Amino acid sequence: MSDSFPSLAQHFEAPADYRAGFAWLCGYSADAAFLDDALERFTRLTSAQRAYEGRIWLALMLDHRHPPIGFVDAPGVVHLPIQDPEIRGFRLLHAKVALLGFRHDEDPERWWLRLIVATGNWTRQTLEQSLDLAWRIDLESTDLAAGGPAVELGCADLAAAWNLLKWTGRHFDQRLLDAQGDGHPARLARRELEHWLAQCEKTAGTRVPRFLDNRTSSLFDRLVGQVQAHAGGVRRNYLAMGSGFYEAPSADGSPPVVPTAIRDGLSKAGLLTASAEVDLFVNPLGCQGIAAAIAHVREAGITVRPARAPVGLYGENAARSLHAKFLFSANYREASENCISPWAYLGSGNLTNAGFMQRASLAAGNLEAGVVFAPSAMPWQAGTSEPSRPAVDTLLPAQWTDECKDAGDAAAGEGPPERDEEYVAGPIAWVTWQACDEGGVLIPNEPVADGGDVVAPDGEPCTRKGEAFLWSDPRPRQVTLRWQSADGGTRQGQIPVLDELGRVWGTALPALGLEGARAQLASFPLAPDVEAEDEDGSPPDDDNNSGRNARGVGDQPQVGTYPIRQMMALIEDIAARQAVTPAHDWIAWCARLEQTLQQTAGAPEIQAFLALGLNPLSPLRARPFRPSFAETADEEPGRLYEALLDRIELAWGVKGLESIGVEA
Repeated sequence: MSDSFPSLAQHFEAPADYRAGFAWLCGYSADAAFLDDALERFTRLTSAQRAYEGRIWLALMLDHRHPPIGFVDAPGVVHLPIQDPEIRGFRLLHAKVALLGFRHDEDPERWWLRLIVATGNWTRQTLEQSLDLAWRIDLESTDLAAGGPAVELGCADLAAAWNLLKWTGRHFDQRLLDAQGDGHPARLARRELEHWLAQCEKTAGTRVPRFLDNRTSSLFDRLVGQVQAHAGGVRRNYLAMGSGFYEAPSADGSPPVVPTAIRDGLSKAGLLTASAEVDLFVNPLGCQGIAAAIAHVREAGITVRPARAPVGLYGENAARSLHAKFLFSANYREASENCISPWAYLGSGNLTNAGFMQRASLAAGNLEAGVVFAPSAMPWQAGTSEPSRPAVDTLLPAQWTDECKDAGDAAAGEGPPERDEEYVAGPIAWVTWQACDEGGVLIPNEPVADGGDVVAPDGEPCTRKGEAFLWSDPRPRQVTLRWQSADGGTRQGQIPVLDELGRVWGTALPALGLEGARAQLASFPLAPDVEAEDEDGSPPDDDNNSGRNARGVGDQPQVGTYPIRQMMALIEDIAARQAVTPAHDWIAWCARLEQTLQQTAGAPEIQAFLALGLNPLSPLRARPFRPSFAETADEEPGRLYEALLDRIELAWGVKGLESIGVEA
């Protein structure tokens, strides 16, 4: 693909000087390969780093019959299950929308929002095999101060998309998003995103957004008003339509009605001339009811053409199949190489009854979303007198030389895939791990009724201990939950395990020596370097480095060093780093500090302080070693900090020992 036109995954890349906050995504289908790629671009963290952090970065809502996508396969993504398939507000969840939030690296008041509206699914197949389209806008917080119609319009689009995602989210189980408590960076990032979007909604005022969905009326019913609002009421003499799917072939061979209904609706509204040229772009290997009805379509004044992958993007003879859903209308003049007064629609809605003609409903209409906008005037074809300008046949899978003239030029192909299994929320959303002398216990986030069990590795229900489940093996990253459904059947699914640090699906934390801890803290706010885990989710073994941690730093003090000197060097590093940590990074710093020091609980240097009866962590409570906003426990930042020191002192076994020096 040309560098000038990013792939769908590349649209997730974080802007320079900004870091990922939180993202929402909905669609019909997705896969772990695409999501892992997108999350690496969004967070700038590898899969292993995200698994190590155990943080939720992206909330994913897919059609209720989509198989669950595991956090283990795409770390950082939580695929939310449907709450009740019988009361969802749509036939299929088909809208393809992503909303991303980024925060500035240095200025906590600056943010960046991005909206992506796609025609393709969030899958590798979309990247590698299909012809799809995407529309994107970016808005910075500094834009709001500048104001103006363009900013208000962008804010209106973001607010409208967020309204759809919030409405959709009410049909999904979001309990897991709140598992990482109020003070967790992931939860704070989600609240920040909502705050930024509220600012956009206020700025948008009454501006009509380009973004539209079909919750209250169909895309067809909304189309004319959207065109008039954003492209004016000019009559155009050309209309192109394209779709990944059409209606299934009918018994009498009559053509699908949606394309002609769109053409006639635009003409009746004064947006299309009576003699307009109309092209219908199809995948000739799979265009359902169009294939057997080409003659009827031609009689209706519509030319059927095979879609073509833009040569400038994919090269010559690229074997890609049309999946994009689009409309494009403009005025064509013999004397001009440019299209005039263009407008375009792209989105999720196929040119079918359920996709374009119905509002979202359980019985008849998919949930669809798209945009209607007016692009700048541009050449019809690439290679004109202004080659630097994008052309219609570069931006759309369109061409005007080939056509399908009879049934032999196209095949019906297969319709959309059928799915049977439903991904439904269970009685609990997660369990929390509590280590014991042998194995541990799994504590559910809420009481489990009779008939609900966590399944042990041998396939049998775990033994109950009150509300908790006994687990004899090392901490798992996820467990199988089995429960009775309302209809009396049995369901089961995977739920995550939260560890003592609140990490979701977190990989095993390797033991660290003090030098390893210093390196891990020094990388903040960047994620620490970690090695990829084995296929079972465990850290990699290193047969050649027995007694060494995952970074290759020996657990034993280096030759020629002293335990007390090593420990005090670590304490000095912590004090120097946290004293200059900005308030907006404080919670993340506290999380990194606690995790790192928990990993050093077995370091031999601690034994030297136990022998002396001294608490090496005590200097960290002194005011000079803390930032001004967390000097005391009078405010929440200070209370958060002192609470984590209490927990580390217990883990190290130094709580209650004599302090070093006099605390300020």
